Amino acid sequence: MAIRWGIIGCGDVAKKRVAGAIQNDANSELVAVCRRDETKLQSFAEEFGVSVTTISADEVINSQEIDAVYIATPVNLHRPQTVAAAAAGKHVLVEKPMAMSTAECNEMIAACNAADVRLGVAYYRPFYPVVHRMQELVQSGEIGKVLSVSATTCTPFAIDAGEDGYWRVLPEAGGGGALMDIGSHRLDLFLRMFGAVANVKAQCSTVAASYQADDVSTLALRFESGIHGLLHCCFGSSTDPDEFAILGTNGRLVSRPLNGGELIVEHGGEQLIERHPPAANFNSPLIADFSAAILESRPPLVTGEAGRDVNSVMEQAYAGSRR
Repeated sequence: MAIRWGIIGCGDVAKKRVAGAIQNDANSELVAVCRRDETKLQSFAEEFGVSVTTISADEVINSQEIDAVYIATPVNLHRPQTVAAAAAGKHVLVEKPMAMSTAECNEMIAACNAADVRLGVAYYRPFYPVVHRMQELVQSGEIGKVLSVSATTCTPFAIDAGEDGYWRVLPEAGGGGALMDIGSHRLDLFLRMFGAVANVKAQCSTVAASYQADDVSTLALRFESGIHGLLHCCFGSSTDPDEFAILGTNGRLVSRPLNGGELIVEHGGEQLIERHPPAANFNSPLIADFSAAILESRPPLVTGEAGRDVNSVMEQAYAGSRR
């Protein structure tokens, strides 16, 4: 049995990765696509050979021919569309960040639990082989007791007002800026690898941009285990360090670039370079896992609760920064 998918929101992410990931998954079938701009919708449908198109998200949500929806709309639409999809008996895989607030995330989780449908969030880096390798080395004690984890990520964000994706820097539509959009991915890994956060200190600022959302955010975290965390993320930089590092009492792990899968293992005065590249389409393992989760009646790897926990840290960061 193939899971019949509908995509709600056919922008850049859906075009670059999501549609192809669904079509390449043995357990999935892309049945319908939705976008409010009809011209761009038809272009998307032609590119991916999808015959069912609509400008109405409700049509996809209420279609009897759809089993699951991938929601790739602005963040302020995630909660209402997820709740509506759950009420219609649809499984939901929603883009990150999960919602505008922790309270919205809880509403989404409750709606999907009540309807007995799967809920997942599109954080795809937990599927990276280099992340699995770092987890393996940490758990084996290779670098001793972990002291801290850090990540730095940047993007040019070369999108002008009125263009597709500009909503990411409109707080009323995207919830924030660099932290919500790219920092959230690294926070998901922080929490997955080192557990709950006990304390958050942050500075979220507009430094060089003309919009009001944060183009620079820096978070200092203390996990409940005592481990420290540092996240630095920026919009507007032509250079992306894309670095993820774990420091232990007996060594250090550095993935740079994380998206490329290179891993430097420093231990005992020696340095070893390993390569663990991700899937060619970053979303393919995410889609495959979510479809399998539906068929096997199990939670996906990236659950709604995991998405909510990331939102909780970001909410604390923005609130602390405003104070």
